[in-house]
Amino acid sequence: MATLEFNDLRQYLELVKREDHLRLYEGVDWDLEMGAITELQCAVPNNPLLLFDAVKGYPPGYRVVSNVVNTPSRVALALGLPHNASKIEMVKALRKKLNAIKGPIEPVEVPRGPVMENVITGKDVDILKFPIAKWHQLDGGRYITGGMVILKDPDSGFVNLGCYRVQAFDQNVATIHIVDRRHGALIRNKYWERGMRVPAAVVCGQDPRLWYASTLPVPWGTSEYGYAGALANRPIETVKGITTGLPVPATAEIVLEGEIHLPGGETRIEGPMGEWAGYFAGDRLPEPIFEVKSVMHRNDPIIFGAPVNIGAHDFYNGASIIGSAMVWDKLDNQVPGIQGLWISSEARSGIMIIISIRQLYPGHAKQVGIAATGINDRLNRWVIVVDEDIDPSNIGEVLWALGTRCDPATAIDVIDNCWGMRSDPLLSPEKRARGEITASKALVYACKPFHWMHQFPPSLKSSAELLERVRKKFEL
Repeated sequence: MATLEFNDLRQYLELVKREDHLRLYEGVDWDLEMGAITELQCAVPNNPLLLFDAVKGYPPGYRVVSNVVNTPSRVALALGLPHNASKIEMVKALRKKLNAIKGPIEPVEVPRGPVMENVITGKDVDILKFPIAKWHQLDGGRYITGGMVILKDPDSGFVNLGCYRVQAFDQNVATIHIVDRRHGALIRNKYWERGMRVPAAVVCGQDPRLWYASTLPVPWGTSEYGYAGALANRPIETVKGITTGLPVPATAEIVLEGEIHLPGGETRIEGPMGEWAGYFAGDRLPEPIFEVKSVMHRNDPIIFGAPVNIGAHDFYNGASIIGSAMVWDKLDNQVPGIQGLWISSEARSGIMIIISIRQLYPGHAKQVGIAATGINDRLNRWVIVVDEDIDPSNIGEVLWALGTRCDPATAIDVIDNCWGMRSDPLLSPEKRARGEITASKALVYACKPFHWMHQFPPSLKSSAELLERVRKKFEL
């Protein structure tokens, strides 16, 4: 499928209707039913993008979408990748696309945009006029899960887009929870250190490339707007926020603007929320409120929902494709012989990195494993190195390699006291209480032993050439 153009979330949805699969649901309750439907669809192969309209208690036109980029085909559609390629071929194509980018394409400010079709300020602000969902039974409340938060560094002026969790409480009160090491937290803390509230904008529906950019490990001082522009091959148009002056996407569906209060001021107990690992593992703590002072939204607005789910066909919103491409690029600069790299979506986020290599010298597999532990900025608990005949994105082949090529006595290294996360479900209550946020990593070498790999029993797998010839001859 050729690359198809779109300029906002609505045009992307039209492409999905035409090229993929979109299913409309009406009369669904925002309280758990939307989340349950989304979870059930993750158990179905090639599941559809879900559009919820006429949500219970809301007028028609106030819509929510979920499962937006949760299949390989829709990730390909959003990022302009080959539609029917394997997962590894998609990673290769994205690497090629990213490497062809000569630099960020900076955004351009325009005087007006569709997001300004409706402007609400002061006492008329009501964020619950939108059908923000409670996605999971144990969620602490209603969450904007597929949005992005816009902050501006008070020193350099660079604009950061981050994918942080936002909980809606009251008419004009929400919270923005940011993990301490993220760029958004560094910016927020600068304002707090000066005794200032933090100007912030929360975007609740946007071009999926913008959302992807907000999840990338973009270098400090560089705006994600430029990366989104590079993915779209055009500048992202922004308009000036009406109460913060922050640049917000001109084609956004909904934008909430306001200020994050100082510590010691008004708070709400934030969480829990079904998190990246598939558990409710984070702490419930007082969070300074985000006081919403204005709302801009398009007519018939659409909330972008991206809840975490556990399902046989959950693709973790394509994070594996993007993460694999970026980690593979970095690893290629350190060690030779990398044939493929996959960050397992089944294992969640960046927890398991699987790397296939062509072994070139003794210790090569261990060198690759050690190098990989320091590249990914996520909690990569497992690094598995396999031979070049193993597709790292095929969990069946990876398990075959683990079962037949990994001697537990000699082919596993464990590294303790590595960087961890409070949302890690394996963080013990004792370590959490001490503030000891650490984790261990396992390096697993499921490769044929280098010094006798040529004597290793041959695989019964047919050659790629034979399989391709038979496939073409018999149209398999």
